[in-house]
Amino acid sequence: MKASDYMIDLMVQNGVDRTWVFQGGAISHIIDSAYLRYQHDGSIKPYTVLHEQSGSMAADAYTRITGRIASVMVTSGPGATNLLTGIACSWYDSIPGLYLTGQVRTWECKTEGMRQLGFQETDIVSIVESVTKYAKLITDPRDIRYEFEKALWFATTGRPGPVLLDIPMDLQFAEINPDEQRPFYPPVEKWNYVQQKSTKLSALAKLFRNSKKLAILSGGGVRNSGAERQLLEFIEKYNIPVTVSFGGKDSISNEHRLFCGLIGAMGNEAANETLHDADLILALGTRLSWRQVRMQPDKFAPNAKIIHVDIDLNEHNQHIPSVMNFNWDCKEFLIELDVILDKKLLDFSNFASERRRAYQERPFYSNESFSKKGVIHPHRFFNALSKNSSNDEVYVSDTGQNLVWSMQGLEIKGKQRIITAWGHSPMGYSIAAALGVATIPGLQRVICLTGDGGIQLNIQELQTISLFNFPIIIFILNNHSYGAIKDFQDGNLGGRYFATAGEHGYLPPDFIAIAKAYGISTMKLNDEESLNQKLKTIMSLSGPMLVDVDLGSDTDMILSLIKG
Repeated sequence: MKASDYMIDLMVQNGVDRTWVFQGGAISHIIDSAYLRYQHDGSIKPYTVLHEQSGSMAADAYTRITGRIASVMVTSGPGATNLLTGIACSWYDSIPGLYLTGQVRTWECKTEGMRQLGFQETDIVSIVESVTKYAKLITDPRDIRYEFEKALWFATTGRPGPVLLDIPMDLQFAEINPDEQRPFYPPVEKWNYVQQKSTKLSALAKLFRNSKKLAILSGGGVRNSGAERQLLEFIEKYNIPVTVSFGGKDSISNEHRLFCGLIGAMGNEAANETLHDADLILALGTRLSWRQVRMQPDKFAPNAKIIHVDIDLNEHNQHIPSVMNFNWDCKEFLIELDVILDKKLLDFSNFASERRRAYQERPFYSNESFSKKGVIHPHRFFNALSKNSSNDEVYVSDTGQNLVWSMQGLEIKGKQRIITAWGHSPMGYSIAAALGVATIPGLQRVICLTGDGGIQLNIQELQTISLFNFPIIIFILNNHSYGAIKDFQDGNLGGRYFATAGEHGYLPPDFIAIAKAYGISTMKLNDEESLNQKLKTIMSLSGPMLVDVDLGSDTDMILSLIKG
């Protein structure tokens, strides 16, 4: 049996049903085997991209939404190094992924002391070791099964993350006997909470009983662990108010009676007050990062005891000291905690009602503020987008100001999702990630939110969107600059906009003309009076579309005014 065919068998057997590919000589045998398998039974589907980075981000986003691990296949050298940014996105947000890089033939691999022997030879394993859970160069064809199973086990066990296998060309086309392949036997020890149940949970139950103002901070780990239903049932049973971090924004409908807003430096005042007033905080699946504590850990939740639940022990007590830490999976934690609590003794409805009312009474912006002819206010845009969206939209946001506005302005409802690369946060993520989401069966459309700067880092994927006729609506929040960096330059560098705006070294192109060149429908939004009607029209159309939303060039001022 051809080794590359066997590799695809292993991937399919382990639930890998998508792969994003960028063709090249050193990986062509594996890509060809994936293509033949797709033609044979459709059990794995390869998608082409026009940059390896885009493939890594597409796979990352597909897994964020579906929970199913995806793969990426690229060639050696520059093909492999181009993956690095996307791999880092998955690493920092604990997203599993299988990356396969081609390598030069085994006899062309450099020996110790050499810089390079084979053409486009790069030691990608050493390069990615700091942002993968496992990385390995396979040199013996008898180890294929062992290394694939080991890599996939690492990717999905404990705190998930990306893995990479580097595979020489001659190993890919080698003839092997599957019966001679050695299996990987994972360690017998699994996550075991028994030792902590009797002592720590009993102590935690006592803290709950003594609390009058309990609040939950829901982070990205809630979604990663599949604990959304457990969270909803838990808060409704005990009437606990919920605030969210950026990563936890879509862990609960923002219309829910117990939802009390987005916390942190870019969050809303009422949500931050909820944590400030609480006497006990249950922080679920969140790192309590600097932006969440607003760079002032001594002033964060000064009246509250904090219980921190994060599967990674290394995240505990990094920024904020906790009275109790649980290195548990969030889903398992909520299930086990609910078993020992007594509903008759716990009811936080008064605190929840007070905080929900404060959240509703203090929105991020006023309808009367910042009106300017010929441009769209970003918060008005997101308010209108929320109103004209269905209950199952998937929003994919980029970074910078457009991400902040997305988080502040979008009201997540129903089964809606919003994702981005929260921890690494590179420009260019959203258009590439939207490709991965668009391959999920049953989705009516994907809403890609980006800036005029961010889209240009992966603008070549307009061709991919057009080629596959992906139902992606790209909204470019166009402030004709790198707005977030301009804001920093205003506050720290005397307003010198070098390399961020206009004549200072940055100028966006005509996005409408570019999209038309790729055969993609377009529209421009620059009038608030017609905003709602145009959005209704846009959301009723099928197929790909690019929408240029003109925000003017003063969004740095708008951002500074609403930060509060």
